[in-house]
Amino acid sequence: MQFRTTNKIFSIFAFLISVSVYVITVQPTFSLWDCGEFVASAVSLGNPHPPGAPFFILIGKIFTLLPLSTDYGLRMNYLSAFSSAGTVALVYLISTKIITNWKENVNSISDLLIVCGSSFIGALSLAFSSTFWFNALESEVYGLGTFLIALAVYFLMRWWESADESGSDRYLMLVAYIAGISIGIHLLVVQIIFIAGLMFYFRRYEYSLKGLVLAVILSTAMFLIVYPVLVIGLPQILNLNLWIGIVILSLLIAGIYYTSNSNRKIANLALISIFLIITGYSTYTMVILRAQVDNLSINENSPEDFNSLVSYLSREQYGNQPLFLPRRYSTEAMHWRTWENYSSDSEFLWKYQINEMFNRYLFWNFIGRAGYDQGAGVDISKLWAIPFLLGMLGCFYHFRRDWRLAIVFLIMFLLMGIITALYQNQQDPQPRERDYFYVGAFLVFSLWIGFGVAGIIEQISQYFKNRTSPIPLTVTILLICLLFSPLNMVRANYHYLDRSDNYVPFDYAYNILQSLEKDAILFTNGDNDTFTLWALQTAYGIRQDVRVVNLSLAQMPWYNLQLKNEKPFGSLPVPMTYSDAQLTKLRPLQWPESKPIKISVPMSAYPDTLSMKPGEINFEMPATISQQYNGQMITAVNSSDLIVLDILKANNWERPVYFCITLTSNNFIGLEDYLLLEGMAYRVVPFKVGSKSNIAINELVMNECLFNLTDKFYTHSARGFSFRGLNDRNIFFTEDQVRMIETYRTLYIKLSKHYAMNPETFEKANETLREMSSNISESMIPVDYRVKYDMAMTYYKIGETGMFNLYLPEIESDALAEINRNPLNSKGFYSPYRILVDLYETSSQYGKAIDVLNRMLLVEPGEPNITAKIEDLKSRLESDEN
Repeated sequence: MQFRTTNKIFSIFAFLISVSVYVITVQPTFSLWDCGEFVASAVSLGNPHPPGAPFFILIGKIFTLLPLSTDYGLRMNYLSAFSSAGTVALVYLISTKIITNWKENVNSISDLLIVCGSSFIGALSLAFSSTFWFNALESEVYGLGTFLIALAVYFLMRWWESADESGSDRYLMLVAYIAGISIGIHLLVVQIIFIAGLMFYFRRYEYSLKGLVLAVILSTAMFLIVYPVLVIGLPQILNLNLWIGIVILSLLIAGIYYTSNSNRKIANLALISIFLIITGYSTYTMVILRAQVDNLSINENSPEDFNSLVSYLSREQYGNQPLFLPRRYSTEAMHWRTWENYSSDSEFLWKYQINEMFNRYLFWNFIGRAGYDQGAGVDISKLWAIPFLLGMLGCFYHFRRDWRLAIVFLIMFLLMGIITALYQNQQDPQPRERDYFYVGAFLVFSLWIGFGVAGIIEQISQYFKNRTSPIPLTVTILLICLLFSPLNMVRANYHYLDRSDNYVPFDYAYNILQSLEKDAILFTNGDNDTFTLWALQTAYGIRQDVRVVNLSLAQMPWYNLQLKNEKPFGSLPVPMTYSDAQLTKLRPLQWPESKPIKISVPMSAYPDTLSMKPGEINFEMPATISQQYNGQMITAVNSSDLIVLDILKANNWERPVYFCITLTSNNFIGLEDYLLLEGMAYRVVPFKVGSKSNIAINELVMNECLFNLTDKFYTHSARGFSFRGLNDRNIFFTEDQVRMIETYRTLYIKLSKHYAMNPETFEKANETLREMSSNISESMIPVDYRVKYDMAMTYYKIGETGMFNLYLPEIESDALAEINRNPLNSKGFYSPYRILVDLYETSSQYGKAIDVLNRMLLVEPGEPNITAKIEDLKSRLESDEN
């Protein structure tokens, strides 16, 4: 009785402590990447990116209805916070069950402290590990998914305890149902089926190598029955003939009835489990039902029947990847460039896919994380590797005390860690860190931390037996381990994971939308410039008149059909001349290196003040695809390029069309001469205003956006950016967020350079730069040396030589460091070599400029422009000396 009560109290404390920290540090609105899409999907009951997450969306919808906050993103974030705290409590309970399984009796206070205290330390070590804590603060599937993993393991341990009792198999049935509903969250959770099979073998049968191999084979077969047989095969069968599905279900029910009456317990359990998995999987019927709703704002792949559902579940839009070999297979150039770093597939497998993409993440969480930038390494000074050493000791001690369960949890660790990394076959580089995939493995490692603490106490107590009271010794060791594992994790991670005042994703999306005129069409490309906009439009009702056209998705027929035919929120459809049949068949088109294009312009589209009205725009549309075929270079344009061109033609200049500032010139289809920067977007205008090297700006709009800041948001068109928290030194900004903030700085600099072109507006240029520094802290948010260069040169041009000299040594230091880091970076306007030469020449430091150019010659030997520049600078240096 004493243990049961104490156990419950500790589990409640584990939940309350973790949920309190999560609620204090949670993001106050949606985060980057998929979070905005999931918030929008939950509010609208829409279908997010393949393979979907209908159960997560349903639970998320419930949370968006709870009056926990006025912000829908925060309501969804609470789902992750509470489910993650629930996971911590479950990990504590799992740990106590495993330890009591080998201790058998917990009779003394010392035993109670060992069981509860060590499990508590292990659970909190998971709670405050960087990946798990990060997942708990945002609207992603991994918080709820990990909760279901923990819940399934908890029920497996309940079954393990009572397997010899009548009715104990109900726990296994619960696990089967959890596996079924987890398909509607994330397929990685389904791996628990394999673990259940191994636990069933070790608990019910005597161990033998032959038996273990058979158990692994059967567990693998059970897993494959679920995925891909049930997950992919069942919709395929239903697509062929609904009656076939009904017959199969009827046979399954009949089999359950028959095996129950004939006392075939294992067969009956297997059939009931399959039935329950199908029942849990039935949440995917919501996907089909919602896909048939007209004008649904989020309906990726439009899976309105079983055939399209199979495509959706199979993630066909992302292409196929080899399961085993080759390990380096990508067709993308950014991946090819990294292949030379590895001598073979096996080296790539070890160095990148295992060491970089799993081991590094494990070490981040339990040894120490060197930083939060992409590719950050391991820093032992952060956690002193104490959690890692405790976990390794715990793994060893688990095998010593209960080798059967130890094998199961070791396999679970490998399955949800290294084997998952191998299955995903990830290519180098990835767009972001992927540590969140492996939180199931980190859960197991946290259990081992608890076992390690228990092992230390038991061994030390054994050594001091009959010499001192065990209670003070146990308490002392627990307090030391508590201090150096979970509490030290809090110390190391709190600042970096505290998102309580971070509004950057919301404000960034808001600033993009409020840069646009009414009924605008906006071209975007990535997750962070699309999903965030979807969230604002769908969940918050902001600028629902704007139609967002994602150019990555514009290569998919279903998406283009939605753009053309549907009117989410009552907005105007996207104009196109293509018929539905043509959109369905649209593919990349062979294209010359560049092709002259004309688009007619009605006289009404020109401003009255314009004297020249040619009635058309003319530009060269370049090929965006080039590939060798039979020894010949073939060039083509993407279907998304054709969509952009067609929209411009069909629109006939009736609605404003923009390219998001996040897009590169590859997406502009050659329109640079006709682009006008207005806030966070380039507007397409019917007359030439700039060039490829110097896109023009709309001074009036830029001033309205940058000098009219607001902390409120408006659902209608209202110019004025929001920069909440950019001067708050307590906020940590991630690498992605710093890049977003640098975009704001770039806007101010572009405006200041515009003013610096005219001596009469030099003071406005100076005021613009001062406004930038006032609104965006340079001390809190690092300024890239290339941005500093633009600032310094603008200051010099308007006569502020004091500010130029202030920035000069900072730029010099950063640019030299970049040259030392990457000496081949000699091309482009913002090459560190060119920047240094320009700065040295401007400040009459000709000797230093010559030194930089000589280093540049090592990279580009014999380059005539460099040698000519050196001679010019030498003559100027000699002239100054004379």
